[in-house]
Amino acid sequence: MDNTVGRLQSYFPPHQFDVLIGSLLGDARLECRSLGKRHPVTARLRIHHSDKQKDYVFWKYEIFKDITNTAPKKIMVWRDKNRNKEHYSWYFHSKSSKQLGLLHNCFYKDKTKIIPRDIFDLITPRALAVWFMDDGSNTWNSYTINTHCFSKEEQKRVIGFLKKKYDINAKIVRDRLKFKIAIGRHECLKLSAIIKPYIIPSMIYKIVNPRNDFAKQLAG
Repeated sequence: MDNTVGRLQSYFPPHQFDVLIGSLLGDARLECRSLGKRHPVTARLRIHHSDKQKDYVFWKYEIFKDITNTAPKKIMVWRDKNRNKEHYSWYFHSKSSKQLGLLHNCFYKDKTKIIPRDIFDLITPRALAVWFMDDGSNTWNSYTINTHCFSKEEQKRVIGFLKKKYDINAKIVRDRLKFKIAIGRHECLKLSAIIKPYIIPSMIYKIVNPRNDFAKQLAG
């Protein structure tokens, strides 16, 4: 098996690599800066979240600060004319590098983000927590992971990984014209126990339901 992603671990500190992998499985993207015709392929990391998740953006910025030139910026993403309300988000870019260019080659095929086949041994509990902070949803009695951008076959591999490594039973459910991963009530307690140590305070709502005893179960 080609383990290109694994070989790239040595280019990043462990905590940074975990957040990088979790983010790329989630909402982050790598933007190619050089196509490699005359020079090595380079790419930069783009982190972009809603205004509600501002603290999360700045937390990621501190993780990637040594490969980033400027602090996160606030931008207006759209204006609701009916309510006369503006909606904002926060983002930052890393510097471009050959290492991120190599990761781009692993995570993208024909300009579409994919899940590399050799990624699963590298998904630590911290990386899994970042992925869930990015794409996880709490429906109060179950979790979903918004994996709509990935193929059904890729999502099947994720389900196999969750079962094999963490004994978590998940399933693929239809969401309109696409699919996502669903984790039922008892199984999501298993996931919470694994990722809770890495969930930052501003994102705890992703795993806690203040309307019932769910938080007590997590604490216990």
